[in-house]
Formats: sequence, structure tokens, C-alpha cells
Amino acid sequence: MPKELHAAELPSPGEGGAVTIPSQLTLQDAMEITLRSHPQYRQAIHTYQANKEIIGQALSNYLPHVSAGAGYTYETGNFVISPGFPPSLYSIIQPPNNTGYNYYQAQINVSETLFTFGQRVTQVRQARFNAKSSADQARWTLYTLLSNVEIAYDTLAEDVLLVDAAQKTLKDYEEQEQVAEGENQVGTASKFDVLNAQVNRSNAQLNLITAKNNVKIARVGLLNAMGVSYGGEFHVIPSLEFDLMNDDLDKLLMKAIKHRPDFISAKDSVNASWQNELYYKSTYLPSIGATGGYSYASMFLPMTYNWFMGATISVPIFSGFLTVHQVAQAQKTMAASQDALESLRQNVIMQVKQDFFNLKTSVERIDTVKTLLEQAKESLRLAEGQYRVGVGSAVAVTQAEADLASARAQFVQSVYGYKIARANLIRDIGMDPLARVENGKHVNTKKEVVLHE
Repeated sequence: MPKELHAAELPSPGEGGAVTIPSQLTLQDAMEITLRSHPQYRQAIHTYQANKEIIGQALSNYLPHVSAGAGYTYETGNFVISPGFPPSLYSIIQPPNNTGYNYYQAQINVSETLFTFGQRVTQVRQARFNAKSSADQARWTLYTLLSNVEIAYDTLAEDVLLVDAAQKTLKDYEEQEQVAEGENQVGTASKFDVLNAQVNRSNAQLNLITAKNNVKIARVGLLNAMGVSYGGEFHVIPSLEFDLMNDDLDKLLMKAIKHRPDFISAKDSVNASWQNELYYKSTYLPSIGATGGYSYASMFLPMTYNWFMGATISVPIFSGFLTVHQVAQAQKTMAASQDALESLRQNVIMQVKQDFFNLKTSVERIDTVKTLLEQAKESLRLAEGQYRVGVGSAVAVTQAEADLASARAQFVQSVYGYKIARANLIRDIGMDPLARVENGKHVNTKKEVVLHE
């Protein structure tokens, strides 16, 4: 009997139904809810379980097949003349009549395939490779869902911080409007300065409305990513802390090729196709089996017994070139699965490289935006000081406040852009996002704390 293949244990999904989301939702909470609730993961697990049952079907060919039956009939016993029956004996045949007789019978039959020259073993191996492939695919489905949840969570957290930034900007413009109105009343500011401040405040209100709507949309997106239709009121926990990943590109590529579940699944599919080809080639060869049985039959009780045993050999001679075409089809299927594996390998390399460069760019953006934010704060401080002493203009103050508002938003976006790029890279190198969050560590990391003002 062929050796069993082992797939890494998969986390069990929940049964669905109502889900309770904590009021303070952490990223780990969101991932665990996804594991329990998302129908796409349950579908992948059920597909794996269905393919696993095919292994048992293939193994059944190694065991004897036993059947039993019993019957009772009430029938006439009229003699039927067959071709070749001597005419000289016609006179002793009783004429037909309607007299009935009881007839009892029971039997048990056993058949066992002894040797098939590779047909059974290749079927079992193919079933095991297919089951392992579907298990790896289920794992990749889970990793993708967890990565999507992390991205959706970070998007919502980013939008929450952007609302905070928009509210701070609105507050700044409201204060500017109050100052402009006060100075206009004492004659140190023109009506234009007041109108300019009012326009800025209205634009800030519009930006705040948009930011709040983005939070609502992101909340719906997070619920969908978790596989939940409605989750009640909950709040994510924004954080501008992040961990720097220090692995070089070559190491990341090696990790992806070694650990990506979808790539492992594709290799299992190639192996399954190879076993399928071997199976059809083995059908050119004979198969050997054994049969036996025991029976009872009689018109009267107790019945009379009989038994038999024997051996069979089945030799394929000609089937209209069916096997030839089946082998050719299996070979083409094998070639197609190899092409699919190579195509996936190239895509994996491309995805990891893109993620790597996006991550590096995100780090550079964070460093640049931190400098930009400090410059914008200093620019606003100088513009407001010059305006107060009468040597600056309201336009300069407005521009400085707009620059600061933009810098605040870019600051939040750059940090969360890094987090999202990191989530994509974690998934694309085949790491478990939930295990990474639970363990609080990444590939090779260095803690960075960014303070947002």
C-alpha cells in the first residue's frame, strides 16, 4: 500500500452564524473572526475534505469486495424443450400445468484484486497529491483572507486618523476665522481676510465630511473582509507604531518559493498529473484477481449448499485506441500543469519584488514626510507670527495651514501605506499573518515608533 502524504494541519473554521465583535477591535480579533466566520475559508476546507475522501475510495481497491443476497420465489416447474433435445424423449415430458413450487436461495460472494501492475497504487498517489494540493490551496485562501483583513483594518484605522487630522485642520481654520473677524472689527484686517478664512473653514468642513464617509465605507469593507454582514458598533485601534523588515530581496524570494502555499499546491498538482499519466500507462497491462462464493438453494428446507473459488486474469487487447488517447491526454495535462507551475513561479517572483520595492519606497516616504511635517509646522508658526505683527499676509497663513493639513494627511498615509505594503509582502512570501500578529514579530524587524501630532 502506498506511503501516505501529510499536509500541515489546517485551523478549523467555525460553523458560521451570528458573530459578536468586541467594541475595541484589535487586528488579532479581526483575524480570528475571519478564521471562524468567513464562508470562503469554509468552502476551501470542505473542498479539501471532499478530496480527502477520494483517497479512501482509491484505497478500497486494496480490500476484498463482499456481496450477499437471498431470495424466495414461487414458480412453476414446466420443462422447456431446448434446441437439440432428442425427439424420442418427447413422450416422457409432462404437459405444462399451473402447479407451483417454493424455491429458496441465498449466497455470499467475495472478490479480490490481487495485482494490477500499478493501477491501484497510482490512483492512491494521485488522490493523495490532489488532497494535499487542496489543503495547501485552503491554507493560501486563509492567508489571503487574513491579509485582506489586515489591509482593511489598516485602511479603517488610517481613515480614523485622517478624520482626526481633518478635525484639527477645521479647528485651525475656525480659529483663523475668529481672529480675522476680530481684527476686521478693529480695522487691522480686511473683509477679504475674513472671506478667505470663511472659505478655508468651509473647505475644511467638506474635507471632514469626506473623511467621515471614508470611515463608514472602510468599516463596511472590514466587515466584508471578516466575512460578517453586520457587526454592530466597534472601534479599531489606530497606531503609528510599525516594525521595519530588514530581510534582503534574495532571502524573501527564497522564502516565497519554499513556503507559498499556492506554489506548493501547484507542485502537488504536477505530481498528481504525473501519477495520472502512470495510471493510464498501467492500463496496458493485465490485472489478476480471485473470486469465491458460498450458496444455498432448494425447494425444501434445509437447503442444499454449494461453494466455488477461482482466479481471474483480465488482459486488455484492443479498445479502439482508447488507452492511447487517454495516455496522450494525461501527458498533455501533465505538461499544462508544469506550465502553470512555471507561470506561478514567475508571478510569485514579480509579486515579491513589487512588494519589496513598495516597502522600501514607503520607508523613504515616511522619512521624507516626517521632515515635511516639521517644516510645515515651522512655516505656519512663522506665517502666523508675521501676520500678527503686520508684515505678513492672510494668503501666506492660509497656504501654510493648507500645507500643514496636507502634511498631516500624508504623514498618516505614509505610515499606513507602509503597513499595507508590509501586509502584502507577508502574504506573498507565504507567512501566516495571524501567527505573525500573535507572536508579535515579522521576518527580521526593528521597532519604529512614530508620534503623530
